[in-house]
Amino acid sequence: MDWHEELRRKLDLFPIGLPRMEETMKILRLLFSEEDARIAAHVPNPPLMFTAKAIAGKTGISADDAARALRGMAERGLIVEQKFLVEFRYTLMPAVPGFLEMQFMKGQVIDEKRREAGELWHKALAGEFGEENYGFPTSGVRTLPVRKTIGAGQRVFSFEEADKVARASGSIAVAECACRKSARKCDAPLEVCMFFGMTADYLIGRNLARKLTPRQAAKNLEMTSDAGLVHIATNTKPPVSIICSCCSCCCASLRGVVSLNKPAASVASNFRAESATGSKCVLCGVCEKACPADAITMGEQRAEVAADRCIGCGVCAHKCPTGALTLVRKTNETPFPTSLHLTAKMMTERKKLGGLLESFAKDIL
Repeated sequence: MDWHEELRRKLDLFPIGLPRMEETMKILRLLFSEEDARIAAHVPNPPLMFTAKAIAGKTGISADDAARALRGMAERGLIVEQKFLVEFRYTLMPAVPGFLEMQFMKGQVIDEKRREAGELWHKALAGEFGEENYGFPTSGVRTLPVRKTIGAGQRVFSFEEADKVARASGSIAVAECACRKSARKCDAPLEVCMFFGMTADYLIGRNLARKLTPRQAAKNLEMTSDAGLVHIATNTKPPVSIICSCCSCCCASLRGVVSLNKPAASVASNFRAESATGSKCVLCGVCEKACPADAITMGEQRAEVAADRCIGCGVCAHKCPTGALTLVRKTNETPFPTSLHLTAKMMTERKKLGGLLESFAKDIL
């Protein structure tokens, strides 16, 4: 039995799965030993959570050995461990967003295995793994525009303002950007990815993230805007689980989008950039250089924005020294009400619901 392949099949049942590729199989073999893979292949997908004793009964090993292996995988950020009353329970976490990012958070020792896994992760994004992220109609993420770049007189909803989304999402933690640490292609700030609610509490409890107040979170968002990073959040109304501050050279959320012919169709946004009324463009090229989606070119009289590439992040307008660019509303789409609604939609598009239910039945019986 190829236990790494069995594990991969279960991981492929997440909304963003893990397709079989040379790179993804190498990642699993680097991070999970043969014994780890055998045990992890019997750990259920969420929301199911099993005790070490229950998992041991399915693998044929002792409860003590199973508990030791499960605790080790949880400490290495490979699976989720939660304590219920007096015993620990375990469930799988996806590759992305999930255990791949966990390998590069603050406090983790970046050894050769993790470094190689990071390189393979970014390589895989150029193939089927990237399609798994961005090749379907519903985007799992959306951009949150820089508030002050939205044109005057336009109504802005609270779910479109990053600081309000952060305040409405419960506990707040900030962690180092795993994409940037693993890709190592730029010197943008590292401690920028914010997590919320139960995810924040889990990461704080494992010393992988630092707790923030709402005011500190607002300052972090301001700092990352000034650094030219793009705010990308879960495509739901608050509470969201994450707001990343992304660059297009390192970050998984943007790299795949930018490589597509029409990135505007691959990430949810209600805005697009255009020339501001009465403003004077001096053709300095600052916006063209700052745009993470390669959506801007210098025309004869002003900067020109390609509508099918603009992701509505506002970085160009924030960096423009003359105020020649602004964000205008292109749609009035509302994010999904909850993460459950978003997950159901993504699973349906990827035709995974049947496979997940079969996996649940196999795990329970």
